[in-house]
Amino acid sequence: MSPAFEISIPHFYSLEYREAGRLLTLDIDFRDPVIYLDDALVLTWAPPYAAEPIGDSERRRILDNVYDYLVKQRGFALVEYNKG
Repeated sequence: MSPAFEISIPHFYSLEYREAGRLLTLDIDFRDPVIYLDDALVLTWAPPYAAEPIGDSERRRILDNVYDYLVKQRGFALVEYNKG
C-alpha cells in the first residue's frame, strides 16, 4: 500500500506534494497548454528532509500520484507523462 499523500497547487507555477510529513515542490507552470511530467521534476524533499534520497521507484510512485491527481481529480486534459 502506498503512503498517504496530499497534493495542492498553491500557485500557477508550482505543485506541492506532501507525504509522511515531507514536502516536495514540483516546478510546473499551469499556464502552459500541455503539462509535462518526468523524472527531472522530482528533485529533493524540502528541509529538514533534503538529505533524504529519492530513489527511482519512489520518484515513479510520486509522479504516478501527481498524474492521477491532475488527470482524474482536477480534469487536466493535456498531461504528458514520460515514464522513462
